[in-house]
Amino acid sequence: MILNFIALFLSILKLNSFGFNYNEWDLRKNQDSIKVYIRNIDNNTKEYLAETIINSEIEKIYNTIIDFDNSYKWMYKLNSSKILEKTDTLMYVYFVVDMNWPLKNRDLVSDAVITKKNDEIIIEMNSYPDRIPSNEKLIRIKESRSIWNLKRIDKGRTKVSLQSYAVVEGIPTFIMDLFILDSPMYSMTQLRKKF
Repeated sequence: MILNFIALFLSILKLNSFGFNYNEWDLRKNQDSIKVYIRNIDNNTKEYLAETIINSEIEKIYNTIIDFDNSYKWMYKLNSSKILEKTDTLMYVYFVVDMNWPLKNRDLVSDAVITKKNDEIIIEMNSYPDRIPSNEKLIRIKESRSIWNLKRIDKGRTKVSLQSYAVVEGIPTFIMDLFILDSPMYSMTQLRKKF
């Protein structure tokens, strides 16, 4: 019982730390109407927050993002992607991340919890490393979290934010520093091109 309470308390702390308090963020890129902020989660892990405005209706952007079978076509370094299970408010998805030779590719299993409000859609994703068996050719990412936040500005414009981090073991820091800037810039640019 006490362990369950501690786990719940730590989960609440983690959720509260995953906010949009700009005082904690360092703006690292502001290019082509895309802003990328970075902050440290701990000594070894950084997360990014990327923001842009897309000239399209919120539902069209949402439908593109949740089409996880095709995420690999526009998201940074995805080798493949597929939906494992799906309901109206919950999905389980699988991604393979291309890390380039000599690094071994990574894979990730994640849920996607969907919350719809009047003018806002949130897609919250957390890693579920034990949902399917590991592939010995890949290294499983065991801890990750991402939140897509779509806010309707008006009928033809939507503010799109993606906040994300992953604990990727065995990758040199300088590669991760490049990855954490290149990934959101590339993905947001490709997403925007679809509209």
